[in-house]
Amino acid sequence: MAKHIETEIGSEKQCIHCKDYYPATKEFFYGTGRKNKDGTERLEGNCKACYKEKFKPWVKRCYDVAYRYEVA
Repeated sequence: MAKHIETEIGSEKQCIHCKDYYPATKEFFYGTGRKNKDGTERLEGNCKACYKEKFKPWVKRCYDVAYRYEVA
């Protein structure tokens, strides 16, 4: 299964977690801070939504203040 495909809108990359294809841009993927041999920036394997779900679960909790008012 190809990780990159070329479509009419340009190059698309497959998320390794949800298996969906998204445009290979920083709008949908985080950068790794490294560059490919051709000078383009490398992108993470997970899309931003899956990355946040997997590596930053506390972010959801920080914005959800309902847990502060639960009665123990």
